[in-house]
Amino acid sequence: MSTEPSQRIAELVRSHRILVCAGSGGVGKTTTAASLALWGAMQGRHAIVLTIDPARRLADSLGIGPIGNTPVRVAPETFARAGLLVKGTLNAMMLDQKGSWDELVERHAPTPEARDRILANRFYKQLSQSFAGSQEYMAVEQLGELDSSGRYDLIVVDTPPTQHALDFLEAPDRLLDFLDRKIVRWFVRPSMSAGWSAFQAMNKTVGFILRKIEEVTGVGTFAEVSDFFESMSSLFDGFEARVARVTELLRDPATAFLLVAGPDEQVLDQVEYLADQMSARRMPLRGVVMNRIHPLFQGAGADLDADEPGEVVARIAGPAARAFGREVPPELLDRLARNFCAWQERARGDALRIEGFMQGLPEGVPLVQVPNLPRDIHDLEGLTSLHPFLLGRVA
Repeated sequence: MSTEPSQRIAELVRSHRILVCAGSGGVGKTTTAASLALWGAMQGRHAIVLTIDPARRLADSLGIGPIGNTPVRVAPETFARAGLLVKGTLNAMMLDQKGSWDELVERHAPTPEARDRILANRFYKQLSQSFAGSQEYMAVEQLGELDSSGRYDLIVVDTPPTQHALDFLEAPDRLLDFLDRKIVRWFVRPSMSAGWSAFQAMNKTVGFILRKIEEVTGVGTFAEVSDFFESMSSLFDGFEARVARVTELLRDPATAFLLVAGPDEQVLDQVEYLADQMSARRMPLRGVVMNRIHPLFQGAGADLDADEPGEVVARIAGPAARAFGREVPPELLDRLARNFCAWQERARGDALRIEGFMQGLPEGVPLVQVPNLPRDIHDLEGLTSLHPFLLGRVA
């Protein structure tokens, strides 16, 4: 196997069926996921990228219209216009949290009547849109559906932009705990027909829980909560099996986790913790993408400190005059020098933090660095511009 980190990331894309891009919000997961999926399609894979990106940047960068819960294929002519040779196919979809829950009910409700009761239930509507961990669970559920469809040999998941990426890994167990079958039986017992007041008097603890549920969901009728659980009881019977299946899918050797991060100290602290938690869950880390790095300038002036702009001006005045064919105004030189010193200070900080972070990585985990690019990525050309950094200069 190649020793270059970027070539080792390329080998991960070649040899794995599922790539999960994890990390906290705002670190470039969506762009990274789209770029990897595009490269896989260029290599001949039948790829799909699943995103949970409210800004819809993915659709823009791939040159397709609005996307939702149904996969949308990037047209061959779109690749042709961008001058790309794509041997496989590329699809994209964006998770619609409420729509995904509705589809789950459609698939697993025992009867049309039960389906309609669930979809019309106010407690269900609130749960499907605002329950903590619901979006993360539906991302996992959708991953399982894409895998079982058999239509794709490369699935790239852009995990939800949560405060902590661990939420994605914990979502199945958290939802399963909430929907524990003992709790379901609580609600559908005949003795519950007496209503809220009798139930509250019988069990103050449960009464407290139900009041909290009402505060969170805005549903003030106990009958609706009870009706929800009763209608969903047969559907819940299959949750445990589906959670187990998807959890094993995440642990499968054909699944690789990539952490996407930035060089900020707070982000790196989160990544270290996440890597440890992933290992404990038997979902080991396979690679790290470090985005928006400020490369350290290594030419003349690289040895200057941030508080020496005057010395920088002295060094660049002559070369700048020769480059522009005239003397450069001193105020412009001063601004250039101060910007250069600030960049170097930031770059040294990035390098030190990354060096310390790499020492804590599991042995053998490759780390690639993507520089802070001069423009935003919003098209196919921009996605391919990442390939040399992510994957090396490979065909």
